[in-house]
Amino acid sequence: MSAVKEARLKEFPVVAKHIGVWEGTYTRMDARTGQILDRHRSRLTCKILDDGSYWQQNEYFWDDGRTEVKQFPGEFKGKALHFDNERLIGDAYEVDPKTICLFWENKNEPGVKYAEIISLESDTHRCRVWQHFENGEFTKITVIDERKVG
Repeated sequence: MSAVKEARLKEFPVVAKHIGVWEGTYTRMDARTGQILDRHRSRLTCKILDDGSYWQQNEYFWDDGRTEVKQFPGEFKGKALHFDNERLIGDAYEVDPKTICLFWENKNEPGVKYAEIISLESDTHRCRVWQHFENGEFTKITVIDERKVG
């Protein structure tokens, strides 16, 4: 392991607990009605690379056979894990020994912002909640339940 990678793991101990492969389910709901808008399975791979940067790949799987793969490179700046890539811009912060808060915007969705809470229930189980805001209105919520598989 490189010295830079090792230093990042020590500087960001909560992020370090998320390194690995996580499988789970995303459920997106309308914030006003509770109606389920989308549900799909996922596989996320989270890494800190030897140069000290962050890398994440999300794979999504729908029951109708559709799939999607997205990659999210990031870098550590000060006390934040900062994202500014082709898809999103935002920052993630460790707020306690089991929680990360992430605030981001999808560059392909003008006027849409997200607030995400990532909570570790154990070393192998986490849940994430996204709050979706469109033009200042709370419109959707996404609940993600994941288990560490690698």
